[in-house]
Amino acid sequence: MKKKMVTALLAAALAAASLSGCGQKVGSTETTAKGETTELPDNTLSITASIPTFGTDPGNTEVQKEWQKRMEEYLGCKLDIKWTYTPWLDYRENEKVILASGEMPDVFTYSWGDTINEYGQDGQVLDIAKYKQFMPYYSKFVEETRGGENFAYNADGTSYYFKDGFVNNNDIIGAQSFTAFAYRFDLLEKNNLTPATNLDEFSDLCKKLKELYPDSYPISNSDKNYAFYRGFAGIYHTSDTLYWNGTKWAFGPIDDNFKDMLSYLKTLYDAGYIDPEFATDDADACNKKATTGKVLIYPTVWSGMAAHWNRNKEDQDINFGLAYLPENEKYGTPWKWGSKEEGLSLASTGFGVGISGNTEYPEWIVKMIDYQYSPEMIELQNWGIEGKTYVVNEDGSKTFTEEITGADNPVQELANYGVTSSAACRTGVVFTPQEFEPQIEQLEEEPWWSKEDGFHMDKYWLASSKYGGKESVAPYDRAPILNLDPDQATEKATLMNACETVAKEKAVDFITGKMDLEKDWDSYVDSVKYAVDDFEGTLQMLNENSVKE
Repeated sequence: MKKKMVTALLAAALAAASLSGCGQKVGSTETTAKGETTELPDNTLSITASIPTFGTDPGNTEVQKEWQKRMEEYLGCKLDIKWTYTPWLDYRENEKVILASGEMPDVFTYSWGDTINEYGQDGQVLDIAKYKQFMPYYSKFVEETRGGENFAYNADGTSYYFKDGFVNNNDIIGAQSFTAFAYRFDLLEKNNLTPATNLDEFSDLCKKLKELYPDSYPISNSDKNYAFYRGFAGIYHTSDTLYWNGTKWAFGPIDDNFKDMLSYLKTLYDAGYIDPEFATDDADACNKKATTGKVLIYPTVWSGMAAHWNRNKEDQDINFGLAYLPENEKYGTPWKWGSKEEGLSLASTGFGVGISGNTEYPEWIVKMIDYQYSPEMIELQNWGIEGKTYVVNEDGSKTFTEEITGADNPVQELANYGVTSSAACRTGVVFTPQEFEPQIEQLEEEPWWSKEDGFHMDKYWLASSKYGGKESVAPYDRAPILNLDPDQATEKATLMNACETVAKEKAVDFITGKMDLEKDWDSYVDSVKYAVDDFEGTLQMLNENSVKE
């Protein structure tokens, strides 16, 4: 029987090894301008590479060997790469130290965003923007990414690393989290009830559950570190922080929409539906209440939490399931958080691949890394070896083989082959583009409900795309590109952190009635703005530096 596959996001870390780049000897300007490569000794590209590992060493895997074979065929030369592999956490911890030392390998994994710019400006890191003629595949990602070159390159046209890529061929706009409420499905089915499709139904459901189970609270938070109202913000077309509202940058917790949301939450609190400890329970306390039946609905949940509670339940009758956010008719389809980009895109994670400014044959390495963005190499690294790890179906779709799906640990079986989508092993020069489809293949199904399909099993990314639809994609997930210098970026971060702290504290007071929404709202808004030196000026700066398509 085909076993369910769970994507394991394994963390590990980077290397402190001191690696020296080759002495500087850049090919002639005339040669590189024509897109030609300089001649290699014995037709062999000899370089050093430093990458992190994520649980399984990629060195001798079948995918890594095939990567080398295909790369040599594409480049038309032999590759002599001295690889240094280091666990991810160690790698990351020492990455900035190696950058500062100037003793970099020829090519390396990079994970600190704009930090690399200062080293690029000093010439220690290669400006890949000067080698666009060697980047046909990466340029396709740049072209299809929202913001295009404004996103991929710095304001002065430079770029010091290849950004992490993402492939979503079927344009699935599923969301990361905060897209669904988690309900006790076992209790709903037992009492002929269903999850709510709008807020009136949600209030009625809370009332019925409180009457049926007076010793439990219908609602609570999943962790005090996440604002309780975060799960409701999308319903009211606002945000719990700084966000793009579709026309400009705004701070959600002072929106009128946000005030409406707090007013609704206060009615739930006054009715006794919200656990009084919603703002003080940590993750352990919340998990305990979920797995012992003390709380029946969780509006603010990360993907995977319902399945986690089901695995760790103390009462074997407990069965948590998910349903898309209930609608507020005033605002329409609720916004979900973290909707995936369609087609090809470059990520804003700050992760990617850098090249030493002192490498001897920069155009060769640029061409090598660019090829990792080609369809055939993306397929290799995300699906593996055809016939061994995956098969192509009659309709052109791909599925993993029975050898993989039937393994005791399918994720590790993929990692043993060197398949990057396992997240337990990453081959090539990390980070390479990730494809959505094989990730979805590995997702565990969990209980879902919708008005159309009733109670059923589904996968989070697919369900959140299907039941939300295009109207559920929040404006802040398609925000314009911000071209900020370091001081402006700090100003933005300061506003977010300082103002969020005030908003989170005061919101609890509004929900519990310690503060009055009508009498105290204006003073609350002032206190949020006064948390930074120039609130309005910062928003104006962000709007002035937004590059719209």
